[in-house]
Amino acid sequence: MNSDNEAVVASDTRSTRRRQARSPYLAWGAALVVLVLSASVGVTDVPTADAATSPTLGESALYSALGGDEVTCTGTTTLTGAVGVSPGTSITGFPTMAGPCAAGGGEHSNDASAMAAQADALVVFGALAQPCDQTFGAVDLTVTFPAGVGPGVYCSTSSFSLSGNLNLVGSGDWIFQTVSTLITSPGSSVTGGNPCAVWWRVGSSVTLDTTTSFIGTIVAQNGANAMNNGATLDGRILVLSAGALSLDANTISGPTCSATGTPTPDAPTTDIPTTGAPTPVPAPPRSTG
Repeated sequence: MNSDNEAVVASDTRSTRRRQARSPYLAWGAALVVLVLSASVGVTDVPTADAATSPTLGESALYSALGGDEVTCTGTTTLTGAVGVSPGTSITGFPTMAGPCAAGGGEHSNDASAMAAQADALVVFGALAQPCDQTFGAVDLTVTFPAGVGPGVYCSTSSFSLSGNLNLVGSGDWIFQTVSTLITSPGSSVTGGNPCAVWWRVGSSVTLDTTTSFIGTIVAQNGANAMNNGATLDGRILVLSAGALSLDANTISGPTCSATGTPTPDAPTTDIPTTGAPTPVPAPPRSTG
């Protein structure tokens, strides 16, 4: 019996030693399998975001300020591009009304150029509805991105606000979409980025508060839109047919972005109604993510 027990013990010892000898290789193999599986899962789980793409402005590229119902200007305001309105006819405060405001591209009250610009602005509004890389509720962009934000499509299901500086880092296209308002605090700013590649798609109205320094093309759908006293914009503000725009001692020094031609300034008389204005056709709807 003792010899039998000793044989069993010896056999168990040899098996244990063989398992211990193989265990480093088994552990290494298991680790390799886990690593490969982890890498595979990681590749699958990382979303591939669609890059933001700048649309073509068409006739609206020629405008620094475009309104739907009316454009009103007070204080000494300078626009490098044109000012226009359509389907409304009222433009007040510019030289044709002996006001303090000046538009380097002339004034266009529901003429062919203003109507074409409105149609193109509506197409731009549709084209900016691109899939979202990040989606928020009501968000202060300057708080959410204190170190800056790279190119992409950023969406709000509510509203955008800015209380400080939003720095656009890198190169590419930025699209900011909100279903409601865009409102800045006094003295807030957007810096960095190419103004021709920065877009603000606003489902309601825009207010750039006093001394705001802003960049990009703003396309607002409706409501009372305003650039308050001393606000500046390196870009343009395009308000669709359901909205009005007021300016107050502003500078809009819009860059040249995909212009299609040079509009012919209206004659010195303004507020001449034009009938038979074409109905703008929106771009096909796109998912907003």
